[in-house]
Amino acid sequence: MSAKLKLFSAVIVFILLLTGYYCTSIQQHPTTHKLLVMQVNDEWKVVDAKDSTTTKIEVHAGDSIIWRLVGTDAYFQFNDQIYDPATPADSLSNGYTKFLSHAKVLHLKIKNDTPNGEYYYAVFCTAFGVFAQGDSPPKIIVN
Repeated sequence: MSAKLKLFSAVIVFILLLTGYYCTSIQQHPTTHKLLVMQVNDEWKVVDAKDSTTTKIEVHAGDSIIWRLVGTDAYFQFNDQIYDPATPADSLSNGYTKFLSHAKVLHLKIKNDTPNGEYYYAVFCTAFGVFAQGDSPPKIIVN
């Protein structure tokens, strides 16, 4: 095979790989995202458990989110398009809301068929009678 033909073939294969033509569907493993509801600088916030300055959460369909409360009880309220209880114990009571006691965790699995988009939710902290902020209100971004 001539050098020009080899180069042309390599370029075509490279372009096809970049466009996803030859790529089969890449199965991502579901990720578990850990969040805290806690007081930060006199405000109640929903933050990343590893970095209290991070309030933005980006997930994929099929991922899980675990919230832990620090210093308050709270009511959570979610959009019905997004949640998918992993087990009956993890289901949101009444389908959309859940009460959680201090230091307990709430596990939420994002539905596998959740469309990409931004989903706002609410966390009402009962200890101080205020809503926790994330991006005010907190939101889950599904990519």
